[in-house]
Amino acid sequence: RYRAQRRLEDDRLELWRRGIHEIPKCGGDQRDWRDVACDLELAATARYARQLPVLRHRGGATAAEQTPSAQTVDLAALTSRFGDEFASLLAQNAADHARDCERSCQYFYCGNGTARSSSTTASVVGPGVREISMGSVPPEDFAAEFRYPLDLIKVTREPLFSKQEARRVIETARRQDGVDGNEYSSGKYKLGGDWLRKMDATRAWFNALLESEILARVASSFPEIVSSPATLRAHSVAMLKYNASHPRTDVHIDNGILALTLALSPQSDYDGGGTFFEHLGSDAIVAMDAGHATWRPGSVRHGGHGVTRGERFIIGAFFLVEDRVEHVRRTKNRGSALRAKGDVAGAIKHFEWALAMNPRCTTCMKDLAEALAVSSDLDGSERWLRAALDLLPRDSDALFSLGVVLSTKGDAAGAIEAYQASAAVNADDVELLYNLAVKLGERGDKAAERAMYESAIAADPNFAKARCNLGVTLAEAGDDVAAEAHFLKALDLSASSSGFDASSALTALANLAVLYEQRAAASLKRLPACQTKDAAAAVATEADAALAQAEQTWRRLVEDGGAFAGDPRKPKDAAQRLLNVLKTRGRVVAIADLPAAVGHLERAADLAPNDVVLWHGLARAYDLTGNADGVARARAKVAALGGPPPAP
Repeated sequence: RYRAQRRLEDDRLELWRRGIHEIPKCGGDQRDWRDVACDLELAATARYARQLPVLRHRGGATAAEQTPSAQTVDLAALTSRFGDEFASLLAQNAADHARDCERSCQYFYCGNGTARSSSTTASVVGPGVREISMGSVPPEDFAAEFRYPLDLIKVTREPLFSKQEARRVIETARRQDGVDGNEYSSGKYKLGGDWLRKMDATRAWFNALLESEILARVASSFPEIVSSPATLRAHSVAMLKYNASHPRTDVHIDNGILALTLALSPQSDYDGGGTFFEHLGSDAIVAMDAGHATWRPGSVRHGGHGVTRGERFIIGAFFLVEDRVEHVRRTKNRGSALRAKGDVAGAIKHFEWALAMNPRCTTCMKDLAEALAVSSDLDGSERWLRAALDLLPRDSDALFSLGVVLSTKGDAAGAIEAYQASAAVNADDVELLYNLAVKLGERGDKAAERAMYESAIAADPNFAKARCNLGVTLAEAGDDVAAEAHFLKALDLSASSSGFDASSALTALANLAVLYEQRAAASLKRLPACQTKDAAAAVATEADAALAQAEQTWRRLVEDGGAFAGDPRKPKDAAQRLLNVLKTRGRVVAIADLPAAVGHLERAADLAPNDVVLWHGLARAYDLTGNADGVARARAKVAALGGPPPAP
């Protein structure tokens, strides 16, 4: 706590030294998520301010303070250090880069360096774009080439094409390329759209725009790494469609040294939408009308803001630079592929190599931390996550992962603080909100737990796990009607989701069955107060209605076509719970309808054919209903089981 307070004081000093007086006051004795958000905002502002001049009258320098710059990567020295395996990696990276560049030219325009005149190109870096800082961490590859301040996010001031042309592009994509018939994943979210390599008509338009506008403009914006428009190679180009059912993307980075977003839909066509950059805050939306564009380094963390009404079409593209191999990105990606295959040791080695090439690669740090956590090195994982957060304090993924690691280590308070900090940055991350709710519940803060589940469902109404847990909290609070609604919705979602979500279905069914049992028990508590047989029969009928629902639900878990056969997550006592419900139904129904009670007891005997006590009860029920054959069968079963004969 003391170290954190010192960091906040240092951040305030950095802002004051540069003449920034509107400094938020954070904290207090009773801290909550708003204070965490304030701390993060202060830290992010201070990190950007360190790129600005220190004012002379405060004893600072006359020039901009020097932010530690990245060192030029000495691949020869690293090869000597890591040996032949590292040398082979570099060679493979170069070969893959060349192949990817060649493949790009099969689909997308590759320039010849004369697409625009030098005078037109020069104007692009002036009034043609506005510039936004990408924060204090340079791009993952070629970091030493970029100078501070890192004003590397470029947004057009004037559109590259008209709204009418944009409308025609959307119509072409729909009519000729069938873009509405496809969807794909972006992290936890689904988006409409398709790859332009499969969309011939739309790709032809995009290629013409590459030749006439985009390549030269992007090249002029990044002279540090792009020697000519002819070296740029477009790849992974897609048209994306956002709407209320496919509203947004995860916060992510792009798989290329540079990236482009073209806005196709006019802002009047939708509510919400736009691109947000995490280091600026989720409220700092870069909104673009149709025809506008943004290009930027691919490694800046960003996302598509949620659309709540209408449709928003964009085209997104990544760029390679033909004469520059992205060794950091490619090495990191190889590590992730090895991690996915279960080769954790190989993954760790590749992440360490990537960090040797760029010690400030925050994505490499997070990937290494995840691999270390899988290999049970939780302390090492925590160190790398904190190192990433030291560079990018608003990185919601790093904060989330830190919460997971601290929770695994048993540091519940630290986990909650990390989750709350992550939620303050990215309040729509449903898995984050779910994890935070679980930890708050473990701490005993039931109201906060319930609020977090509700926030998760508001962000994703189809999040079945959150509905299950919210139902439990509501049932515990006595609102069994609302709880039942959430359990039923979770069950419906588990059945309608792709591939059948057995885990959510099991949880929803088990919770529903228990809720129905509890509802029946609450009714039966009124039996002792009944003064007449009719009153007792009314209570019994009410309780049996709930027990019938409990029986049906437990039976689905036990007998439902083998859907849960052998599933270790299935409640181990499901069969016993079903048996208990059937016995209870027999006793309850007997109050008003003794013959009907016999049927419940017979179904119970089918489940537990060796239960002597149950066969005694059946013998008595048969006797009271005048079923002599039944009495004989029940008594014979008791004798076969070695029990004492039923009383006459």
